[in-house]
Formats: sequence, structure tokens, C-alpha cells
Amino acid sequence: MDTAVETPAVRADQAGTTGWSCTYLERPDGARLRLGSWQGGEAAGRRGTCLLVNGRSEFLEKYAEQAAEWAARGWRVVSFDWRGQGLSTRALANRHMGHIDDFGTYLDDLDAVMAALCPPTGPVVAFAHSMGGHLMLRHVLDCDTAMEVPRLKAVILCAAMLRINTTPLPAPAAALIADLACRQGKAEAYAAGQRDFDPDAQRFEGNTLTSDARRFQVALDACRHQPDLCLGGVTYGWLSAAFRSMDYLGHSDMSGLNLPIQILAAGADRIVRSPALRALARRLPNAWFHQYPGAQHELMMETDAIRRAVWEDIDHFLEENGL
Repeated sequence: MDTAVETPAVRADQAGTTGWSCTYLERPDGARLRLGSWQGGEAAGRRGTCLLVNGRSEFLEKYAEQAAEWAARGWRVVSFDWRGQGLSTRALANRHMGHIDDFGTYLDDLDAVMAALCPPTGPVVAFAHSMGGHLMLRHVLDCDTAMEVPRLKAVILCAAMLRINTTPLPAPAAALIADLACRQGKAEAYAAGQRDFDPDAQRFEGNTLTSDARRFQVALDACRHQPDLCLGGVTYGWLSAAFRSMDYLGHSDMSGLNLPIQILAAGADRIVRSPALRALARRLPNAWFHQYPGAQHELMMETDAIRRAVWEDIDHFLEENGL
């Protein structure tokens, strides 16, 4: 049985944590997922609940600025750390290694998190980034396939992980290598080129996440204050699971998915392939597609000018859908 227990979050004087009230959700396999509720002002909650679903390697602290902006717009804001990252249970003894057995494990966790954080009444909107966008799309697709009543009124997919950039290898070759490594018993070993994470070794120049120097430092500052937030590269197991899940989405019939879905793509994304997001928009019957020239992968950690454009499109999308 899943249970939520009160437990102290990272100290409020540490980078990016102010505003989050945290609990832990105990999962049947013993994993603990950190849940967060943003302590917004009086207006927060009048429009409904916004679920922030973060990407690989991310954590609650990184979403403080965005959470405050959703709250100011009248939303109750909730979020969580995926298993294997943030202050949720890590899979391996080396907590820097990003590992999962199958993305179905993430999806089971997402179901439990939504049951714990999202109220049974009132609109729920999800903003899901990168890996989180991939998993939220799978969630709503699975709900539609099972003829279940959707829990969400709208979904915003931000730079969703439909296809990852595997340069210099073509994606089929990278998938084959990951699969062969797992078959050889290396599922829990770092994939080639992956390593532990050192926040002091990261440089803004040449980074693939954002063109905003100040926001680039947000996650690094949080990791320096709380080293347990650090997460390094991925294992062959994670990579193989990701390719299997991407293939699943690539072959899924989405013609009956009528939920309003907004797709935000970064024009200069070097993490995921933005053309796959435009193709996704053509497969969905109720999609809203926006691409931002010059923007890198983390749209909500980008420059003020890019973020203003993103927020204008989000506000319009929600207004047009009665939210």
C-alpha cells in the first residue's frame, strides 16, 4: 500500500527550496518518492491544480521559479522527484548512476503520485518536461486506450523526449549497442561516455541546456548545497529502456486522444530532436504546436525573452481551453 509520510525537505535556506512543502510517498517495493506542494499565495488553487513533471536528472528545487509563476496565475502547484533522482530513492549503490529497469516502473510511480497529489475534483493541468513529457504522453495514451476517464483537462509537453540526439551514432545503432550491453550483463554499468556529476566542473560556455547564464546556475547551486541531489549519466539499462519506450510511442495510435495537448519545442535543442515533436503534433487530433527559434532544451530555464514568449503561448492555450 502507498503511504505518504511527513519528512523534512532540504533546509529552506538552501538554493531554490523556499516555497516547497515536502512529504515522501512509500511505494510497495520500498522506494520512497519525494512529493512537493508549493506554498503559494491566496490566489493559488482558484483555477485548479498544476502538476509539474520534471525531466531526467531534475528535482523540485530547480522548479521553484516556475512553481511561483503558476501559483501567481491562480494554480495550486504540486510536483515530485522521479525515482532514481532528486531526493527520491536511487536504484544503485552509486547514486550518481541514472538507472531504471523499464519505463513501466516510472509509469506506475506516476499513477501513484497523481493519486496522492491531484484532488478528485477541480481541473488538473500537467506541465511535463523532456523525459517527464515522454512519460506524461504515455500516461494519457494508456488512459485513453483503457477507456478510463482522463484525470487531466490539458497537458503541456515541453521539449518532450520523443527522440533523443544520439550523434555521432544513428539512433538504431545506439539502441542496438544498449540492448547488446544489457544482454551481456552490463545493464547497471554506465553507458559509453557517461560519468558521475560534479557541479563545479560544469561550464556555461558550450552547455546544451540554456542560453541564460543565471538560470544555468540554479541547479548547480542546489547541488552544491545538497550533494545528494546530484545525478550523473545513464546506464545501459536506462538507455535500453528509453529506446524501447520511444519505440512504443512511435508506433502507438494517437488518433483517438482528444485531450488538449500543447507541444513546446526548442529550435536549437541538442538533447531531443524537435522534428519528432512537430511530427507528434500532426498525429494528435487536438494539438497546439509552438517552436522557439534559438531556444535550447530547457525552455523554462531560458532567457527572459524566450520565457515570456513561452508563457504567452501557455496562457493563450489554457484560456482557449476554458482553463
